[in-house]
Amino acid sequence: MAELWQHHIYKDVLGGILITAILIVLTYPAWTLIDRLDSASPLFPVCVLVVPFFLCYNYPVSDYYSPTRADTTTIMAAGAGVTIGFWINHFFQLVSKPTDPLPVIQNIPPLTRDLLVLGLTKFTVGIVLLLLVRQLVQNLSLQVLYSWFKVVTRNKEARRRLEIEVPYKFVTYTSVGICATTFVPMLHRFLGLL
Repeated sequence: MAELWQHHIYKDVLGGILITAILIVLTYPAWTLIDRLDSASPLFPVCVLVVPFFLCYNYPVSDYYSPTRADTTTIMAAGAGVTIGFWINHFFQLVSKPTDPLPVIQNIPPLTRDLLVLGLTKFTVGIVLLLLVRQLVQNLSLQVLYSWFKVVTRNKEARRRLEIEVPYKFVTYTSVGICATTFVPMLHRFLGLL
């Protein structure tokens, strides 16, 4: 059985690499257009939210519960949140325009105690904010959905219902993605950590 499982994972990895390569080849000509739409269109966030949510909500159903729908929703929502966060930064000009392209790094600065402390401080501040946002949005979205669908909050099985699991995961992790790309850098700038 273990050999079959390892073989299956090996095929999955190769299949994923092949699908990725095909998608890159097929979409590469449109990357510039997509970048322009991403940065210019006020409708872009709507598409970025609606399409993944629709795909997650219409995820294939099996005869028994599997965490794959929840995992897929988490991944797609985080990706949507990060994309929207970058759009917010560009559309509202929250980040400065990049200067000239960076030359090939020839002199990497030495890792000093100050640089290490700065890096750990930025990491800690970012992680704390992300965890707070995740917990707050998760609790609020579950309360709203439990109330909407008249579900007892102590019922742990209710989280697995399609109409609760997908929206609460999607809202939670979209918020985390937006926070990671927009609010964490703003907080770093405010605290003088950049």
